Amino acid sequence: MTNLERHIRHGGETLLRIPGLPSKVKRDLRDLLNVSSVHPSPKSEQAVKLLGLYERSVKIIATNPHRSNTISHTAEQALHSKLSDELQTLITELDFEGESGEVLMDIRAKLLVGVTPDTLLELTLEVLRLVVEGTTHERKKSEQFLDQINRSLVTHLKSTKQSIQQNQNYLSHRQEMNQEFNALMARSNKILQEEQDYTLLKSGLTPLLAQLTALSERLTHAEQREKALIERMEYIHNQAESLYESTQDYRCQLEDQAHRVLQDPLTKVYNRAAFHNRLELEYHRWIKNQHPLRLVLLDIDNFKTLNKNFGYSAGDKALKIIAKTIQKELSETDTVARFSGEEFMIIMPDRAEQESYLLVQTILRQIARLPFKFKDKHLTITLSAASTAFQEGNTPEECIEQVYKTLQKAKKSGPNQVSWK
Repeated sequence: MTNLERHIRHGGETLLRIPGLPSKVKRDLRDLLNVSSVHPSPKSEQAVKLLGLYERSVKIIATNPHRSNTISHTAEQALHSKLSDELQTLITELDFEGESGEVLMDIRAKLLVGVTPDTLLELTLEVLRLVVEGTTHERKKSEQFLDQINRSLVTHLKSTKQSIQQNQNYLSHRQEMNQEFNALMARSNKILQEEQDYTLLKSGLTPLLAQLTALSERLTHAEQREKALIERMEYIHNQAESLYESTQDYRCQLEDQAHRVLQDPLTKVYNRAAFHNRLELEYHRWIKNQHPLRLVLLDIDNFKTLNKNFGYSAGDKALKIIAKTIQKELSETDTVARFSGEEFMIIMPDRAEQESYLLVQTILRQIARLPFKFKDKHLTITLSAASTAFQEGNTPEECIEQVYKTLQKAKKSGPNQVSWK
């Protein structure tokens, strides 16, 4: 059983034990658990996250014994708001097109307006169902392609084997006819040399000429067969080229998919998974070489207000422009990733502290100068920044935790601030 399947089954069984769960959610949950197998895919990480959201959402209802659609306690309101925000962020990380993409955008619009805990549960399950269906669809497409390639290879190998066998048979026949032709020529030369009488010479050569004529006809037929074999082998060659092109197209699709697995579909910078992979590499380089290594966390100020006042399409547009602006200021050795909804994380290796500080200040100035306009209203969007450098004994997890604590200090001083450590 795969890790993804274990999480789905564990989450589903946990939910089924929750008392007072709506009947519709139970039916949908049983349908989900009836999925026989779920294989890892580029979206499996989101599926696991969604299951975590789903289980946490249940806790909201479980702590409310009266099953009210309103949340009375401030802590529960904060948790509900956080769950809704995280689900919105996860939706932006799902690279779905067509009808599934439209469904996701509808769910995201509902979350932006605000939903009840029951509805949040149902929407989370719906997103999870889309992920599982998308995973299953991709797996089936891969299986179909591999089955097609396998059948084509079997046919190709069979045809090639037959052609090689025929070619060997034709070669053997041609060798026999060449030997026969040489024997006839030798007999003809002997008759010409030994017979002086014209009548005897003619009677001796006549049967030989008849045999030569028959041999010529056999050679003509052999040439026709060999010509047909050449045409067949050319056809096989063309089929092999077509098969090669198909595999190359599929390889390009896989490479594109592998690239998209590491890329945030909205902003086109690295996603969180790619960030952790790159940080691990830079961390091991830092251990070996002890070169400067710094993390920078950038957070968009008042981003939730922007979404609520102008819609998530405005927030998406801002994220795209901000990501592009950040990336423009960085070098090839730096790494920027969308770390969460409105947060970007930068890895800066091999930079002096003063150089890194000035670069972060430049990024903040460039963002503040961007001419944003939503619903005929001009806005200034700013970032808050925090940074920490790797010190002896640090781990990547410790540095990430430290940079978040540093960001909280920056936020207390207001927007467009830098907290440096």
